Amino acid sequence: MLVDILLCIIGLIILVYAADKLVEGASNLALNFGVSKMVIGLTIVAAGTSLPEFVVSLNSSIKGNPALSLGNVVGSNIMNIALILGITALILPINCTKEMIKREVPIMIAVTAITCYFAWSDSMISPAEGLILFVIFVVYNVMSYIIGKKENQIAEELSEEADKVVKEEKLPSVAFNIFCIVGGLVGMVLGSESLVRGAVNIAKSLGVSSEVIGLTLVAIGTSLPELATSIVAAKKGQSDLSVGNVVGSNIFNVTAIVGTAAVVPFFMQNSNASLYLQVSKDMLTLHIPIMLGIALILLPIMYTDMKISRKEGAFFTIVYIAYTIILIQAASTEKLANKQKQQIQTVSGQEQVIPSASAPIALPAK
Repeated sequence: MLVDILLCIIGLIILVYAADKLVEGASNLALNFGVSKMVIGLTIVAAGTSLPEFVVSLNSSIKGNPALSLGNVVGSNIMNIALILGITALILPINCTKEMIKREVPIMIAVTAITCYFAWSDSMISPAEGLILFVIFVVYNVMSYIIGKKENQIAEELSEEADKVVKEEKLPSVAFNIFCIVGGLVGMVLGSESLVRGAVNIAKSLGVSSEVIGLTLVAIGTSLPELATSIVAAKKGQSDLSVGNVVGSNIFNVTAIVGTAAVVPFFMQNSNASLYLQVSKDMLTLHIPIMLGIALILLPIMYTDMKISRKEGAFFTIVYIAYTIILIQAASTEKLANKQKQQIQTVSGQEQVIPSASAPIALPAK
């Protein structure tokens, strides 16, 4: 237990430092190329901070534990909006661009709804449906790059800003900024891996299911890069990078991660429906609807005054706390049910032994 706690602490320290370097490198790189910071947040930073979810989900699917994989994504997406944007807005109100409200958030809602439909249709996400999600991920990234390049007005404004910065203080080179981004991504993966490994070991010792572990500890652990990055970005006044990171991460999670996890069984030997990404009843009736609902709520909140205020940030934070309480109660109920099941099996086993033990006594009577 002590080793697992140390793994969690070390992981947190690495995550915070790596997130700072990632934001620094991404912001400077945006100025180097005159690209919108929102586009950088939606692509490089979003994909990078979602790597822990990707690694955990992929490993879970390969090892035949898809419940942990899907729970990780659903829990992370709920946490990204409710807790990460909530805390970030509490630190500093988040300004929202027209592009984010009119394009990126609706895309996030659309891909979330498609994933929910696949899950609800037959209580699983098949390899074919996973392939569709992954194709959407590829198309979205190509579209983001093309649109980002065509937004000349934003690029010109940022170029002018970059020129001003260069006159006042020389920007780090492109190579150095890329090094910071890559180093930050690697650090966050390593930090998250350390944190998740310790957290999962602690959870398993308490007798909690893989799905609950995925929704809680693994989701929280793998979402810490998004949390750390968004908080650092908010403190540095880069609110567009912060919200772009969250929205982009959610899109990445439900398209690239769920898509890849669902396709994996197709390439496995002796593949059958039992290895597909099955969706439990609790996931269908509680967790997935919450993921979709909170994504829908985000749009009108962002549209109001074109920002997420501190009050709205507090609302999101309270929603996540309430959701966490529901999860804790569900985990306690599940643990109690498993304990009762074990007791029933034990009693049943003892009842089966009694007749065989009494048989030799009946023989002399005959």
